Amino acid sequence: MSSQPDSELSPNQQAMLDLALACDLKASNTESHDAIRTRHRGIKTQRDAASYVHEVEGKIDGKRQFPRLKASVGPSTTMTITASKSKTTAAQPNGSQATIAIIVLIVFMILAGWLAPAGLNLVLVTLSMSLLLVVLGITITKNPLGVLINDRNLMSLSRFQMAVWTVIILGAYFTFAMVRIRALAEGSLNGQTVTDPLDIAIDWHLWALLGISTTSLVGTPLILSTKKDKQPTDLAVQKAAQMVDEPEQAVMDNKQGTLYANTNISYAGMSLMNKRDELANTAQIDLAKVQMFYFTVIAAVCFFVMIIKQLVAANSALGSLPLLPDGFVAILGISHAGYLTSKTIGHTKEQP
Repeated sequence: MSSQPDSELSPNQQAMLDLALACDLKASNTESHDAIRTRHRGIKTQRDAASYVHEVEGKIDGKRQFPRLKASVGPSTTMTITASKSKTTAAQPNGSQATIAIIVLIVFMILAGWLAPAGLNLVLVTLSMSLLLVVLGITITKNPLGVLINDRNLMSLSRFQMAVWTVIILGAYFTFAMVRIRALAEGSLNGQTVTDPLDIAIDWHLWALLGISTTSLVGTPLILSTKKDKQPTDLAVQKAAQMVDEPEQAVMDNKQGTLYANTNISYAGMSLMNKRDELANTAQIDLAKVQMFYFTVIAAVCFFVMIIKQLVAANSALGSLPLLPDGFVAILGISHAGYLTSKTIGHTKEQP
């Protein structure tokens, strides 16, 4: 305890107090948030700050959901936070473990594509490719879905869509190729001779679909980058903090222009993928994202079934991936256009 417990808080101590408030709000019922914020605003001295942080520490220890807070308030010290490693971090593979896991998954993909029965081989190949992305996510970001997280520590719908189509289309091509290579060794595939196992036609509709997905992946950060140079009003930051139950200082420190950003990558989740981007509407659902999410899931499932049907067909030489109808691609294109257009509109009040 400080020798001057009635001294006012320094800026660093105030920042630590705000962080303690964020933990308190996370560990408390929504009904008590107003009272907690009122108490937080009334804390002016080091004595009161230390008392409050110790209370939050006890509350968090009881919940066993957040890192333990240790506070020290004094004229030459600031409140510091130490966090024990979570189970996820402890389970994070090192470089050599990740390399071994990737090699094992690649070998499994080859064996599954070569030996597994028709239909099941595609399932196993796409599963292996998905697990490979999970390994990369855990190794690099400590999050199994790390490949979907953008620079604002949020799950990205455009990244999700690109990952889905990459796994399905490349998985289908890889599976077809392995079956045709085996057929080349055995002499024929469903009574048809295979001369070039890699001669697998990919219809222009599929190239268009991948192009649409790539456009969204590249276009989204380009459009949002125009909002990173803008400064929101203090009232906009205050309202955003209230909507997401975070301290104003935390929102201010992590925002990117008028865009909301999570404090930590560990807060990213699939449930937040369809939320809006700006401070003024970050707690709202983006219907353009919801529509594109539904179209992506439905399209991916239908195309996956089409691939399995072609694999199990008794007269197919697997010389081309399934064809997508014009209307199918057109609907996806319209959905993406609405998704990108919605991002160009500003909703947060800016400073003059």
